[in-house]
Amino acid sequence: MLNLILPLLLGPAVLGADQTIPASTLLNYRGTIERHIEDPGGKSRKTFDVTFWVSKSGADGAEVAWLVEERGRGEWPWFERFGRVTLDGQWQTQQSGPTLLYDRSEARSIVPLPLPFVKTENDLAPDATWQDQKREFHVEKSDKVAQRDVWQVTVRDPYGPHGLLYLDRHSPLVVAGAEKVMMGRGDEYQLKWELLGTEQLDKEPAAALSAAFDALLALRAKLNVPAQSQEVEWKAEQIASLTAQLPELQKKLNGTSLEKVAAAAARDVELQSGRHNAVSELSTKYTGRKVKKFSVSGLGGDTLSTDDLKGHVTVLHFWEYRDEPLKEPYGQVGYLDFLYQRRKAEGVRVFGVAVDGRLADEKTRPAAERSVKKLKAFMNLSYPVLLDSGSLIKKFGDPRPLGATLPLFVVVGPDGTIVHYHVGHHKVHQEQGLEELDRAVGEALSKK
Repeated sequence: MLNLILPLLLGPAVLGADQTIPASTLLNYRGTIERHIEDPGGKSRKTFDVTFWVSKSGADGAEVAWLVEERGRGEWPWFERFGRVTLDGQWQTQQSGPTLLYDRSEARSIVPLPLPFVKTENDLAPDATWQDQKREFHVEKSDKVAQRDVWQVTVRDPYGPHGLLYLDRHSPLVVAGAEKVMMGRGDEYQLKWELLGTEQLDKEPAAALSAAFDALLALRAKLNVPAQSQEVEWKAEQIASLTAQLPELQKKLNGTSLEKVAAAAARDVELQSGRHNAVSELSTKYTGRKVKKFSVSGLGGDTLSTDDLKGHVTVLHFWEYRDEPLKEPYGQVGYLDFLYQRRKAEGVRVFGVAVDGRLADEKTRPAAERSVKKLKAFMNLSYPVLLDSGSLIKKFGDPRPLGATLPLFVVVGPDGTIVHYHVGHHKVHQEQGLEELDRAVGEALSKK
């Protein structure tokens, strides 16, 4: 399951008048996250760069934009790599800041990165302490990091030592830090980061960078992507909008630290546009076609064949049905079960189809079946799940060779004709769930 780590909120109370970070300051950090155990070959290691852009700064607070670049163990799609937060007079915020997407193989975890600012009521000195957010901070000694005079500060939480910070002695800047992060089933990781350098931009490049962030944020708002979306299949209208807007956006971002984001967006649109066209052709090809002869079995003795389709409206949901790695939104099986519960009295039948190549091998089949059973139990699914090593989905038009990913939703009418073919996740309606799928089912029922 997705593991969400709570963010570390740094900084209590009021900042001294001499402690400030001026507007138009660019802060560049580099960091790592890896397992806090012996890790031969550094297989768990992930590196990242994060840039903070202090676009506005004053007595009432600041405005800080950020950009993250990840390397290894997964990464966010381009539209999740940047953002902007407003800080109050104490340089704190309740808004979401930068995060890492860490792939643990069996699942993904979201790891928030702390904003690199700490403010204290009083001047610091060795043995000074303060508390904030159930954590205790203790100044150990003065030190030097990245050619800066710093205070070495240990951080403890109710469970013991939590991290280490190196605070600039002349500003509210965190020069370097390390903290404990728990992921998965209680596995401990170590997150570290260090300031590579700062830059005070002149008026013209500062204005260009602010305009670049404005443009990217405006584009993301128009796309209306849910926060922290790990994967998105663009709709046709979104692809058209991106295709029209990206050339001008790339011009605005050219020469700024955001130009890589624009390049990633362009690659994404080109890839998805080609895939979308190919999938649309596949949908056109199979919609209205009679289902080819088949027979398949599933968990608990469940079976389905071509003859069983006659006289019924049947929904087939092709997906991996693995308990791990389990990625949001879990193939939308919960919403599908909701549809089944609402429609089964009308004679609608729903079948999950677990598509897994391991089912073709007697040695790996038991593990695949156990995975399906765990997922079905975890989601408390009431509809039956069939098992397919890959031969059944071919009869309904396998979209994966085109570069598309499952799920695939297929609705078969009472006469054995495919009346609805949809690759990817359906849009979720707050009250009706999978509204488009439900509408297709309703139309098929009206023709019985």
